[in-house]
Amino acid sequence: MYSTTLKRALLLIFSILFVASLKAAAQAGTLDPTFGKGGIFISNFKQSGNDSTFLNAVAIQSDGKILIGGSTPASAAVVRLNTNGTLDATFGVGGIANFGTAGVQAFAMVVQPDGKIVAAASGDETGLVARFNVDGSLDTTFGKGGIATPSSLISEPGVSNGLAVQPNGEILLTGFGLMGRLTSAGQLDTSFGVGGFVPLASQVVTAMTLQSDGKILVTTGAGAPTEILAPFSLAPTPQPGAIARYNANGSLDKTFGAAGQAACVASAAALAIQSDGKILVAGTIPSALLTDITSGRTFAANQTGFGLVRYNSNGSIDTTFNGGIAITGFGRAFPAGNGFSLAIQSNGEIVVAGQAGALGASLAFNLSSFALARYTTTGKPDTTFGTKGTVITTIGQGNISFVSALVVQGDGKIVAAGNSGPPPPSVGGQYVPNFAIARYLGQ
Repeated sequence: MYSTTLKRALLLIFSILFVASLKAAAQAGTLDPTFGKGGIFISNFKQSGNDSTFLNAVAIQSDGKILIGGSTPASAAVVRLNTNGTLDATFGVGGIANFGTAGVQAFAMVVQPDGKIVAAASGDETGLVARFNVDGSLDTTFGKGGIATPSSLISEPGVSNGLAVQPNGEILLTGFGLMGRLTSAGQLDTSFGVGGFVPLASQVVTAMTLQSDGKILVTTGAGAPTEILAPFSLAPTPQPGAIARYNANGSLDKTFGAAGQAACVASAAALAIQSDGKILVAGTIPSALLTDITSGRTFAANQTGFGLVRYNSNGSIDTTFNGGIAITGFGRAFPAGNGFSLAIQSNGEIVVAGQAGALGASLAFNLSSFALARYTTTGKPDTTFGTKGTVITTIGQGNISFVSALVVQGDGKIVAAGNSGPPPPSVGGQYVPNFAIARYLGQ
């Protein structure tokens, strides 16, 4: 028989170990076991042949269901998942709402206040915008049978990354070096800019968002890889990006930055606005600029890392945010990292996601995995998240995987949407045949 004192001691030890195990299981950055299979949904949606699928956009509906946009072998498409990470067969046809146009990808997506879904797609010199009803059917009150094709927005790599719906229902989107506006019915709004279009400072837009006062922020630089962009020849020294601000009528807001624009040392792949009006821009930063490594890790000469820059509302660098920039690398085991997406949590903390992997002799990612980093409101690594503020998740075979879109659910869980797949079939073959979505605990 154990003594009463020994029993109490054993009970206390058990309680401490049990609480510690619960805490470890619930650590922020852990895959959510209630989602998909072990926290991950993965599918290639093959409908014919061996074509690739690409995922480029993600959004959350008011009921918590998850919308993902990209391309299936048949068409650009929007796919809907239930909250538990299973395909929602009540949406579209078997969970997939197709644009009905082959050779295009959906690059950007917005859920309107009425629940309708607006998605922009491009490819094969075709730029188009589709609007879907909540059930995934095309909204025939929009454009022609649910599709608008503003002919001047000719498709080029990444041109449809910019998409926003203004409070009056009008739709802003980008084309090759242009920004255009459609009416809520899907017709070109000729009152915007000149004949409905505004020339942009750069031909490739990575993101667009609206300020609360209606002004338009646009980033240009290098975004997430896609099939159109011949993705995995990404060099480890990406070019810096830029951010510009436009008035609601399309004119350049010259009160922002230097005559309407501000430079960004990162590649400016993603954009978000804080509740206080400050502006966050995330992307990739080369090792040549990794002189203030907040993670405390070392970098090789040709490494890259996440770069997160914060601006004041007037376009000046916010030096209260870790001197203006937060930088994260992923160590020598995964020596390179690219930041492609960005989201702000309800408590103000910031999540950046993309890829971390090994660079081959051609300076392309031979192997890569999902990579996330979380920062405090002051730009420091959030050490309660993953390992010292970072998470790396190998999905599928762990080859050529990356997060292209990111969103935080109302309950704080983090949805990272992207791509993963087997090794390329040949030196010149750049295939990523799987949609991959991972959900992480946020707290």
